[in-house]
Amino acid sequence: MLSSPHEAAGEAAARRRLGEMAGLAATLREGLLAAHESLPVSPREDLMLLGEEDVDFATEARRTIECALADHLDPLIRSLQAVAEDRR
Repeated sequence: MLSSPHEAAGEAAARRRLGEMAGLAATLREGLLAAHESLPVSPREDLMLLGEEDVDFATEARRTIECALADHLDPLIRSLQAVAEDRR
């Protein structure tokens, strides 16, 4: 079924907005990566991640950022870009 010019214009506007949101999410991703890079890696990180030692702030923050990116933000960016570019 063909869409009306009004519907097509609305779809185009929505695609642009979703593309903008993907860009904002990508900017957030860059900021989180910068924060991750600024945190020191503990020489005892392996033991902390295995649960053999209490986790320090830097290790917990690094782990939280890594999980947030892999589990949430990266898939969100890909999904928003795909729908904005009609790559479903």
